[in-house]
Amino acid sequence: MNKYVAITGASSGIGYETAKRFAQRGKNLIIIARSADNLDRLKNEIKGIDSSLEVIAKPTDLSQKENVYALYESLKGLDIETWINNAGFGDYRSVHNQDLTKMENMLSLNIEAVAILSTLYTHDY
Repeated sequence: MNKYVAITGASSGIGYETAKRFAQRGKNLIIIARSADNLDRLKNEIKGIDSSLEVIAKPTDLSQKENVYALYESLKGLDIETWINNAGFGDYRSVHNQDLTKMENMLSLNIEAVAILSTLYTHDY
């Protein structure tokens, strides 16, 4: 059975570059982010690094709690050796200028998704 490195927030920035570094080390990957297009672009780049690697793209909005659990369930049959919780965003405007819905999504992603996924995988391993 293949082993995988799972990376949330893999569609850009640190997550994107981290996925490429793991690919250079010959690791199969599960790349997770909201943007399917960016995940496809990353998947193609990884195939250019090592075409023998298995890359599973999971376009998922982890700011929605039901998606966090659905992602976990969809990955249950895979042997994940490393999990990297990288997804997150910030809002640097002053509090009186912030959009409450955006703040709620930020807290859900940056805190709840990380805690839930970490706890679920800690229980499994």
